[in-house]
Amino acid sequence: MRTYIFGPVPSRRLGISLGVDLTPTKTCSFDCLYCQLSKTRFHTSLRSQFCDPADVLKELKAVLSEIARPDWITISGTGEPTLHSDLGLILAEIKKLESAPACVITNSSLMYLPEVRQELMLADRLLPTISTVNERSFRRIHRPTEDLRLEAILEGLQLFSRDYTGAIEVEIFVCPGINDTPEEISGLRDYLRSLPNLESVYLNTAVRSALEGEIATADQGLLNSFRAALNLSVPVTTAFEHSFIPPRGSNWNRPAVSSDILKLLLRHPCSEKQLEQVLSSAPDKIIELLGELAAQGKIKQASNGDWVLTD
Repeated sequence: MRTYIFGPVPSRRLGISLGVDLTPTKTCSFDCLYCQLSKTRFHTSLRSQFCDPADVLKELKAVLSEIARPDWITISGTGEPTLHSDLGLILAEIKKLESAPACVITNSSLMYLPEVRQELMLADRLLPTISTVNERSFRRIHRPTEDLRLEAILEGLQLFSRDYTGAIEVEIFVCPGINDTPEEISGLRDYLRSLPNLESVYLNTAVRSALEGEIATADQGLLNSFRAALNLSVPVTTAFEHSFIPPRGSNWNRPAVSSDILKLLLRHPCSEKQLEQVLSSAPDKIIELLGELAAQGKIKQASNGDWVLTD
């Protein structure tokens, strides 16, 4: 049973992505309204060594031996990865493996810390979230720990962007009625234009069911209007313009088991077709495993046909 490595998962932006989860489930500096996972269990902005890097790397090497080369090794998961105090060491060791480039998906909350910025320099790609430049909206959307201040976070990402040589794609989570006003978008536009090495912007929304009913889904029309209002010179894409089914399977050299499905669904609700491609399994095998898990009460099928965890 894997502890730290999940996938490969079908990523809208990263193709076949092998995930690395460095924190206990839902350990985060935020408790976002739009999160589709459980509520934050350990709400903290204090960095800690949540797991032994040697154990993470041992498990990663074992999984890499089972699958074809992934497009990315992505440090993300069910919490905020920059909370792990050995993130830099883990990134350095991943680079030594030369198996795939490393990406970090972060909520940006600790970008104000010089040590975090220094460690993230080792990543080949950074996907930070900046959904507003307004402190009040920031607190409403993300519900951060009390010590975090948006101004310091924004400044930290600016400082990072000046020296970083990898790719930066900022994610904006569009929350209708909160951060989609002309004032909000104008502030984001001015800030994004201040990032010297910004490669692209991704407009996300509650495509999957959020934990809080307060957040509505922005339809493609709203996302298109948001993109037009940003009026940026870099590419801006939206959640509806990316396929959640990767163009190729992950070519595992062992049969899929139920724990593989549970690990995937913890982070991404999936359709049967997605599971088939990601786990390189025949349709009847996936149906069999889904049936067993459903009978055990561990998963259920949502109204849109995707499979999700029951808890």
